[in-house]
Amino acid sequence: MAGDYVLYMEGDKEVAPEIYTDYEGTEGESVLTKENGYIEFEVQVPETGFYQLQVEYYPVAGKNSEIQRSFFVDGELPYGELSLIEFSRVWSTDVAQKNFAEGNKQVVWNKDSQDNDMKPVAVEIPEWIISDLHDNNGYITSPLCLYLEAGTHTLSMNSQREPMLLHKLVLKNSETVKSYEEVRKQWEADGAKATTDVNITIQAENVTKTSSQMLYPKQDQSSPAVYPASAKELLNNTIGGESWSDAGQWMEWEFEVPESGYVNISLFDKQSFMRGIYVSRKITIDGEVPFKEMEAYGFKYDQSWREDVLSDNYGTPYSFYLEEGHHTIRMEVVLGDFSDIISEVEDCVKQLNSIYREVIRVTGVSPDTYRDY
Repeated sequence: MAGDYVLYMEGDKEVAPEIYTDYEGTEGESVLTKENGYIEFEVQVPETGFYQLQVEYYPVAGKNSEIQRSFFVDGELPYGELSLIEFSRVWSTDVAQKNFAEGNKQVVWNKDSQDNDMKPVAVEIPEWIISDLHDNNGYITSPLCLYLEAGTHTLSMNSQREPMLLHKLVLKNSETVKSYEEVRKQWEADGAKATTDVNITIQAENVTKTSSQMLYPKQDQSSPAVYPASAKELLNNTIGGESWSDAGQWMEWEFEVPESGYVNISLFDKQSFMRGIYVSRKITIDGEVPFKEMEAYGFKYDQSWREDVLSDNYGTPYSFYLEEGHHTIRMEVVLGDFSDIISEVEDCVKQLNSIYREVIRVTGVSPDTYRDY
């Protein structure tokens, strides 16, 4: 628990941090780590091995930027990726929040004098979040791990940007997500059945939560198949596009399932940005990746709007088992199979820049053509 810290500093001074008790429905003590804060914990590791570190935090009011922290073990940085870890805030729109609070599933947008839908205002809706540590560049697609020997260790977190309310840190064994075949066999063993006449439509622009205030509904008039459509007015009918391209950005939607059973998931989408290759999204349901194939699902290039049914490489649709009731589905930008390639290219660029700096140290930025270097 965060209240069990052994050291807290702001700048170069040891101070007593602000403690919150039972804040926003979470029992126990939480510690406010400010933008210049440093907090240290002592942990007992029962067994040598790899551990995933989870952070439970609340994004308190700041400058509306991503929260940034660095992590140290026994006073040292284990590896470079832990020097900058980002934790997202949670955003929605003023119109969506008003409609959802009133029980409306379909958002009614504000109109201008020409009866066009107006761009909504982004509003932060902070909540308690449990997050793994992830590579800020997206090159490593799985959660970052720590290798710890059995015994006593110190675990430190240094603030780099924005305050955060810290409730607890959790070290747990790294988990491997099962394949679709394994998960499907487990569902069958549990007696899962197909649904009957279940059709759930979620308008993407009616997004419940996003990780960025730059992810908001947009207007697309390129095809009358994009609902809602109008020949006269500009209507909010899409979301994402070029603003949904940075690794780690996510959007989440809520929906109700009337009957327990298998469902297929299809999307009406357009990926017209990366010609000749595909872009990847991690798809989670109720906060969990349902099976390994959803860790980085690829969407191929096409200039037209289309219906994409989530399917395997042979075109067979995946079945998802959902219990009756309330659920969430989230899509997050990941690099997928291109993460290693992009990482290698960036390393090459860094090496070339280093060589270039060595050259201009001797020749200058404007070499003399008459001089023998």
